[in-house]
Amino acid sequence: KDAEALNNIGRELEEKYSVKYLYADFKKRNGYKRSIELSKQFGLYRQDYCGCRYSRMSGRGD
Repeated sequence: KDAEALNNIGRELEEKYSVKYLYADFKKRNGYKRSIELSKQFGLYRQDYCGCRYSRMSGRGD
């Protein structure tokens, strides 16, 4: 969830595989809200838990 680390990886993969990486930081400027809108627009699945061990212990994330 570290946007800087993820974007650095994206840039490395962009160079390695000759693909275009689109920089994103969904924590800024209503990015989370926008990510929900885009998910709906493109019919993407969104999990309803973070996937951490605590959500797993609470019965979510099986």
